[in-house]
Amino acid sequence: MKRLIAALLLVPVLSACGDDPGGATADDPAPEPTTVEPTLVQPIVLTSAGGEVSTRAYFVDERADMKAYVRTFHDRKDVIAAIQQGVEDAGEREGRLAVATVAVGCDVPEGVNVTEGEDGWEVVAGKIVDPKQECYAPMTTIALVEIPEE
Repeated sequence: MKRLIAALLLVPVLSACGDDPGGATADDPAPEPTTVEPTLVQPIVLTSAGGEVSTRAYFVDERADMKAYVRTFHDRKDVIAAIQQGVEDAGEREGRLAVATVAVGCDVPEGVNVTEGEDGWEVVAGKIVDPKQECYAPMTTIALVEIPEE
């Protein structure tokens, strides 16, 4: 009887030895690295901001990139404020955020394609299915995209 009681008391103690939720064992597979695909985070649409359509992606965390990027706009302060708001709205990301002017005109493209080219990352607007012939003021569409870390 004493052996049965001792065995019953040891079962919870022994079973608890393997219940270390934070520890990894040699049998556990290594966690798979997360891969970030280049994606559109959000379009930033500004009215009468100017700018030039370009496929080049400019990283928002690099000051020289951003100075070169905003140089083509009429009201740089509005563009900078809109980009900063977009970055805040995007929250924490695994990749790097970049911007590119994908359209200037009456239409806002629905999507973008992000690819790695010879000279860096490129962002191209998706096809506009039913383009408008006229508009009161041109709209500048800036694509805020997430690009994988190198």
